This record gives sequence, structure tokens and C-alpha cells, in this order.
Amino acid sequence: MATRPPSLARQAWNLARSLADFVADGCKTLGESEYRRRLEICDTCPLRRENRCLKCGCRLSLKARGRAFKCPKDKWPPVQTDQPAESGDARHSGTDPPSD
Repeated sequence: MATRPPSLARQAWNLARSLADFVADGCKTLGESEYRRRLEICDTCPLRRENRCLKCGCRLSLKARGRAFKCPKDKWPPVQTDQPAESGDARHSGTDPPSD
């Protein structure tokens, strides 16, 4: 199990990919209840250290808010697209990540 976040290069790649997904999704954010539900799921994860995910290196308070953002361990439930969302989110570009 990870005890440290990924390398800076990997974190930069993860951030760029997530932001691309967020923009492609129209920068949509989640409602308060879905946001809180994501953070509650993170509360039970052994890869959480304070406000950081040790798998992807993201700040959870920011990542949990964006509709297009995904948990790197696939623990978050799918977003219901028929529910209203606020502006803010992104999709994967399909390019390869940098090597660590």
C-alpha cells in the first residue's frame, strides 16, 4: 500500500488529465450531497492522508467537487447525469502518461 503520494511528474500528469476531463465536461461540479458522499467514501480509504489521496496525489477537497473527476480506486459511485450540476469538470485525453 502507498505511504507517499506519487512522483511530481505523475501528479502533474494526473492533474493535467483530470483538468482536461473537467473542461470537456463543461466544468461542472457536484451538488453538496454528492460532494459530501465522495468525501465520506474517502474517509474510509486507507490511501487517504489528511486532504490528500496517496494513489493519485490529488487534494481531495478539490477532486471530490468536480463531476468528471474519478476516484483512482473506482470507489465513488457513478454520477447521475440527469441531476443538475454546477459549472466545473474534465475527461481523459487518451495520451500516455509520463514514466515515473
